[in-house]
Amino acid sequence: MKKGGLAVISLVLSALPALAQGPPPGPGRPAFLDELFVPEQVMRYQTEIGLTDAQRNAISEAMAEAQKKLVELQWQFESAQKKLADALAAPNIDESAAAAQADQVMNLELQMKKTHLALLVKIKNTLTPEQQAKLRQVRGKEPPRPGPPFAR
Repeated sequence: MKKGGLAVISLVLSALPALAQGPPPGPGRPAFLDELFVPEQVMRYQTEIGLTDAQRNAISEAMAEAQKKLVELQWQFESAQKKLADALAAPNIDESAAAAQADQVMNLELQMKKTHLALLVKIKNTLTPEQQAKLRQVRGKEPPRPGPPFAR
């Protein structure tokens, strides 16, 4: 394997855990996440924001749908990661095969992130502008939580 190819694959592999977790809280956090609401916040403040039964049901259904999709993607992701690790463990690595497997791993990761984002968009679209304003207000009073951005 050429040095350049190994360096690229090494860089990709070292970045995968960070990509899966997302940026840490603070300045590196994507600004667009401030415009969305995670299910836990909506659940925690459902009384304060006046969440209706219909809204609760719609959010629950969206969460169940996303969870079902995410479980399948996670199975595929774990399998693809294992195949990539096995390919890279060989004494002589087939660069094109390893790159193709790395593409598959990153594509699955992207699909998981898109699924999370779609859920957050559905949640926001279920809430009224007044409920969104109230959630922003109470969210601003909470201490920052560690973890991936979609968990905030």
